Amino acid sequence: MSKTHVKKPWWSAVAHFAASAVVGTAIFLIIGSVAVLLSFLVHWLEGVGVPPFTIAILAFLEGALTLTDAILFVVFLAVSLFRAIKEFTE
Repeated sequence: MSKTHVKKPWWSAVAHFAASAVVGTAIFLIIGSVAVLLSFLVHWLEGVGVPPFTIAILAFLEGALTLTDAILFVVFLAVSLFRAIKEFTE
């Protein structure tokens, strides 16, 4: 039996990339909002008088969370773009 290759519409790759970008952006914003809330918590705890060592650890975690979120978001978009280009050229 011979396999027939069904050609997808040209906009299929664009639609898949757009959907991935929207979902990825939503996840990025959810995780980013947690980092913002952590920042508010750190500033509030500073005002309450929590020891500087604890504040430093929480501030480090806030920065690490934000940086990791941003890097993984860019990687996700790059992989999604690569897959969309691959799908578009098939």
